Amino acid sequence: MPRKSSARPKEQSLAELKRQVLELAKVSNTKQLKATNADLLHLDFRRKASWRSALEVLQQAALTMAEWERNPPDEYKELFAEIEQATAAYSASIEQGLKLSCQLREAADDLEAVAEELQQEAGELKAIEQASAQQRRARSLN
Repeated sequence: MPRKSSARPKEQSLAELKRQVLELAKVSNTKQLKATNADLLHLDFRRKASWRSALEVLQQAALTMAEWERNPPDEYKELFAEIEQATAAYSASIEQGLKLSCQLREAADDLEAVAEELQQEAGELKAIEQASAQQRRARSLN
């Protein structure tokens, strides 16, 4: 005679519970788990019931946090708005600084080019001056 299937859902294994709890808490062991969540300090993780309780606590916390993120209190909305304004101002300052830095580099390159041209001209003038001096000496000797 075949057994009748019970209406109970399949019980999760201890390993599956552990995996879900540690993954949800983003930790790798029970020490870290208790350190990151004060609500779990009293649990004895040698027992399966404690893992079930931890899963419920973490799932509820995740739901609460998701709701809080969707609709934070007004004081936090103001704080977030100030942070966004400061971030935008900081980004604009960085962008302006980068533009100025680029302009300074271009100006330095231009100055270097002008300096090279002037050095060339100075060299040419020196050569002309030396040739003139030689011509004067030659004329004075004649």
